[in-house]
Amino acid sequence: MKTILSVSVASVLAVSAFAFAATPQAPASAPAPAAVAQPAPAAKPTAAELKAEKKQIEADEKMALAECKKMKTSAEKKACKKDAEAKEKESMAALKAKK
Repeated sequence: MKTILSVSVASVLAVSAFAFAATPQAPASAPAPAAVAQPAPAAKPTAAELKAEKKQIEADEKMALAECKKMKTSAEKKACKKDAEAKEKESMAALKAKK
């Protein structure tokens, strides 16, 4: 189970890194064009997609918390746990915004 989660997390990170790298970015010094056509709003995700994404967020948090248990000092564990929980809250907020 742990191997499946780590493989899925690695593949998600790889795909997101590829998508980010493929996104063209305007140089900071170039002024923004005034008459840029706005892209059509993305279709809302289905209930099944939202449920799957929620499960993935929960699995990612569970995996991160398991990694925190491997930390040596209590300060490291505490910081790791807070970081994992903050990432989970941020992801859940982003998921809620998609609805």
